[in-house]
Amino acid sequence: MLIDYAKFFLAPKFTNGRWPAYLFTVDQFCHYLAIIGIYLAISPQQTQLILNPNWLILALFFLIITKPINIIFKLYFECYQVELEDTSSISGAGAMVGNLERLIIGIFLILGQYAAIALVFTAKSIARYDMISKNQGFAEYYLIGSLFSMISVLVTYALLIF
Repeated sequence: MLIDYAKFFLAPKFTNGRWPAYLFTVDQFCHYLAIIGIYLAISPQQTQLILNPNWLILALFFLIITKPINIIFKLYFECYQVELEDTSSISGAGAMVGNLERLIIGIFLILGQYAAIALVFTAKSIARYDMISKNQGFAEYYLIGSLFSMISVLVTYALLIF
């Protein structure tokens, strides 16, 4: 609560350029530190009564790779987004596809099915093939998003589970 209170007062002062992205990153880092601090403050016996720590870590993994990663991507990479003439895309569909992509990759990592991760990228590429082949800017933005999704899941997996 203190973290959000501080952010509420700092946010209006940092509205130019990259400052909102940096403020968000610091905010999330402070929240993660608070979660870890609370976890460490609870004794192992109490933790086992509340929830199994392995399940907590797994839940945290899936929570981190969804909405927080979406927000980070929008904050840091929106400058690369291409305006398309054809606006037949459904609003928010890209974010949902990204969430599902990261969830599937996370599940495959946990199950040790590393080769199956290629299936995710193949399916995405087939669905977007026409736009990728006709619009270089979209192809680059698509690649940035796909690689960021993969890196974010791998880093989160390495930090929390591996």
